[in-house]
Amino acid sequence: MKKTLLLSVLASTMIMAGGDIAPVEPMVETPSADETPFSMPMGISLLGGVTRDTETHDEWDPVYGAEFSFPCLISDDIRQQIQFTYTENKDDGIPDNKMMQLSVNPHYIFNRGDTVEFGAGPHLGLARVELADEDDTIFTYGLGVSLKTDISGDFFVGVDARYEWTTDAEFNGIEGNFNNAKVFAKIGYQF
Repeated sequence: MKKTLLLSVLASTMIMAGGDIAPVEPMVETPSADETPFSMPMGISLLGGVTRDTETHDEWDPVYGAEFSFPCLISDDIRQQIQFTYTENKDDGIPDNKMMQLSVNPHYIFNRGDTVEFGAGPHLGLARVELADEDDTIFTYGLGVSLKTDISGDFFVGVDARYEWTTDAEFNGIEGNFNNAKVFAKIGYQF
């Protein structure tokens, strides 16, 4: 009984001495609805440029396509680019061939936030190659660099250069690769 009475007196004394008690701020900060997890915007763009098959000929052929880019989930210093490209080779003496390619190109952005951004990174892709009446699917891999600048509002322009190695394709029992170099410009809209 003495302990209960002593604890009651002690508790009431502390309450009376404390006066108004300010509410305690939460220890965990919750993000507001206005905050976005990434500082780089997503973008869509059209591509146009040239490519050269380094194994079969020295002439440059047109390449064009589209790109969707967005911040990588691992780090917002990495910009992920998903590209679809198409090229057609019509050289004299070499059978016509076409290549449709879907690739991913994560680029580390070295000067993120500047008006002009420079990036570099690997390339992985899947391509369908058509030669005469046959077709084959091959894998592509390589390295590339990119340069991008905002031109006005949400519009941007850029330039990419890339070297790609490929697995061998087989046509009429003959295997060969389609290693190539690509250089292309892009114009796009970011949101």
